[in-house]
Amino acid sequence: MNKHLPVYVTLFAVALFGVYSCGKDKPNTSAASIVGIWQLKQEFSNEGEDTPLEEFPLSACEKLTTLAILKNGRFVEKSYYTDFGTGGECIKDTEDTHGNWEKESNGDFYFTYDQSNILLFNKSDVKLENENLVVLIEYDDPDLGYEIMLKFVYSKTLSEVTLMK
Repeated sequence: MNKHLPVYVTLFAVALFGVYSCGKDKPNTSAASIVGIWQLKQEFSNEGEDTPLEEFPLSACEKLTTLAILKNGRFVEKSYYTDFGTGGECIKDTEDTHGNWEKESNGDFYFTYDQSNILLFNKSDVKLENENLVVLIEYDDPDLGYEIMLKFVYSKTLSEVTLMK
């Protein structure tokens, strides 16, 4: 599993925004605190059913992954990964992840991915914690036969004000 984990993590990062869809077209701009550019800071995963989350070390390349959350209710994620088949070259995914975001009444957020879901998630939470954007997803891994949990932590690099200049 460990040698395939970077591939799984990249796929999950690309697909993690396809969690919820409610069909609303109206963006919620009252949640300006998440608007800006967020950079991937940490990833966590569990290695077995009912095991605690452990930090998955990110390469300098993977830390180039950004999530731009726009005031108009859209987002764009640009993912990077280390390609060990090319001697460890840093590669940007060929397709960016696009979708919509909206604030829920409980203060959390949800994201709707523009393309069809790659994975079916059991649960997903997106919230602000200690000035970081934290995305927690759970899904059933058919290859392993148990539920996997992933946690992505992003730190804000550019604010809405900076984006407007």
